[in-house]
Amino acid sequence: MHRFFLPNLQQPVLGAAEAHHALHVLRLKVGDTLNVFDGRGHEAQCAIAEISKDTVRLKVLARSATSALPFRITLAQAIPKKTMDLIVQKATELGVASIVPLASERTLVKLDDDSKKMDRWREIALESCKQCGNNWLPEIQPPRKLRDFLGALPNFDLKLIASLQPDAKPLKTILPGASALGHPGASSVLVLIGPEGDFTPAEINLAKSAGCLPLSLGPLVLRAETAAIYTLSILHHELQNR
Repeated sequence: MHRFFLPNLQQPVLGAAEAHHALHVLRLKVGDTLNVFDGRGHEAQCAIAEISKDTVRLKVLARSATSALPFRITLAQAIPKKTMDLIVQKATELGVASIVPLASERTLVKLDDDSKKMDRWREIALESCKQCGNNWLPEIQPPRKLRDFLGALPNFDLKLIASLQPDAKPLKTILPGASALGHPGASSVLVLIGPEGDFTPAEINLAKSAGCLPLSLGPLVLRAETAAIYTLSILHHELQNR
């Protein structure tokens, strides 16, 4: 069934963009059924009740709610040259709660117009939610410099930075020592992933000073997008079984 984004399920009227897609792309008619979700875990099955110009009014047939994952993952990703769109898409599919685009010393992308990039990434996350059935829309935070981000780091129960340094450890070694993750309501995780060329040694040391534990992703050097997807996958697997 077609899925549409409706921020307020108490007002069942599709916004302009969603209404255009329903009417002019999918050619839906009065009486057709569809699903809407608000990005905060709520979903409703609806029927099209009225079409007026570019307005689609809905009749709610049934409501449901999806619980948030028992762990909240924030991906802080140094922006790669070409694959940030893919990372946002796959991170959404893997259920991240928040994505923080970072500018590190080796970041090649210029953040001349942050608003356009954020609009694009938010649209990608939204489309990914529609496709994969995720009713929780991740927050896309404004891009910021790595040093600024680490200098004002919020509290997390576990902070990780992917690293090729000798002191990096695999997740299965780190998790048994992360006792806070076993407490109810205490399961927030931050993971930092570097750009092409990885973080500099100085940046890794800065992250470690902020409490980030070096995480090994194995002996091979992974591309930025592969590192993000791999890390989120193993985190999802390990945390949901705790």
